[in-house]
Amino acid sequence: MLARSIRAGLVAVLVAAAGVVTCTSEAQAQPAFAKVYMTTVVTQWSHWSPDTSNSSHAGTLYAASNYFYCYTTGEYYNNNGHGSVVWLRTDDDSGNRNVYVSDVNLSNYWFERDVRTLPTCY
Repeated sequence: MLARSIRAGLVAVLVAAAGVVTCTSEAQAQPAFAKVYMTTVVTQWSHWSPDTSNSSHAGTLYAASNYFYCYTTGEYYNNNGHGSVVWLRTDDDSGNRNVYVSDVNLSNYWFERDVRTLPTCY
C-alpha cells in the first residue's frame, strides 16, 4: 500500500512538472507585453524592422482598432499629417507576428498618447 502511495505521488509530481514545462514553453512563445488597443485610421504596410524600406516589408495592417505591444524608435516617417520616429510592435492582418508600423497612422487621440501608454520594446 505504501509503495502504491509513493508511486502515485511520484506520478503526480512528474505530471505537475510536465505541466510547468509546457506552460513555460507556451509563455515563452507569447509576446512579453500585454496587448493595448488603439485606433489606426490608415491601412499601412507592416515591417520586420522599424523603417520604411521595401526590403523590410512584411504585410498589411488594416485601418481599425488594432492592438500593440510596445514602441521603439526608428526611421523618421511622415504620413497622415504627422511625422515621427516612433514605431509600434504588433501582429499584422497578414498573419505576421512581432512586426512594426509607424505611429503616424494612429488616430489623433492615440498619436498623442501612444508613447505614454505603451512600454518601450526590448
